[in-house]
Amino acid sequence: MVLCYNKGCGKEFDLQESTDDECVYHCGAPVFHDAYKSWSCCEKKTTDFTEFLNIKGCCKGKHNNIKPEEPAKTDKEATPAPETVKPPERMERPPVDEPMVPLPSTISASLRKLLNNLAVSDKSEETVTKSAICQRKGCGKAKVDVADEDDACEHHPGSPIFHEGMKYWSCCNKKTTDFNDFLKQKGCTNGQHLWGDPSLKKEVQCRYDWHQTGESVNFTVYAKKVKPALCTVTCNAVKLQLEIHFGDDQVFTFDKVLAGIVKPENSKVTYSATKVEVSMKKAEFIAWPSTFVL
Repeated sequence: MVLCYNKGCGKEFDLQESTDDECVYHCGAPVFHDAYKSWSCCEKKTTDFTEFLNIKGCCKGKHNNIKPEEPAKTDKEATPAPETVKPPERMERPPVDEPMVPLPSTISASLRKLLNNLAVSDKSEETVTKSAICQRKGCGKAKVDVADEDDACEHHPGSPIFHEGMKYWSCCNKKTTDFNDFLKQKGCTNGQHLWGDPSLKKEVQCRYDWHQTGESVNFTVYAKKVKPALCTVTCNAVKLQLEIHFGDDQVFTFDKVLAGIVKPENSKVTYSATKVEVSMKKAEFIAWPSTFVL
């Protein structure tokens, strides 16, 4: 006895005794469309697969003991292996003692309005002590070194700018590639000194937080009545330093080593009425750990 391989038959038969019309089978092909299952040689349809297999053949003929050829197997060796994507190599971490770069700043319209309403002015002579130091950018003279009361304060009213290797102030056009030369640039504007006594500073803690995107890390300090003229925000590739003056001689300081690497030349600080936001450009397109600093 041998097995018949005609579709829909599957019976065993005797090759010697088999007749020409003994096999009942489907001469067409199976069709599956819109959940219906049928044979192309007859019109019987069903949604149940078991019922489809039990549909009686519509054609008669001779049993077939020749097993149909199986489709050729795909040569696994002919299929190219997927290309392995290597993660980008990490940058070598710069030294923490690199020169600190002052970040260019922007003052929001809300803070400008607040400062105008408060009529912020220079401190009077009665509150200035001998240990006071001029707080204006580019000046830094000590009170004890100024003999003449009419001595002019030579300072930079603008913001530092670092672009394509050049360093300069937004208020004047003296450009240099050397950081020390930049710090030594003489002020371009004359005015009155803005004295501040370091001993009178009230160091306080402010609430701060941070978040990151794929390209940047954003650090926010929450403080009201910020005085941008007295604030300093500097960083290098792996360190951030802030001295935020606000309120009534209140000062918040922050000096931490960063968990990642940033590009100071593409970073900036924004002063607004209720907060100070530092946006630092990442040097590597990777996620920083949740600690933000080391």
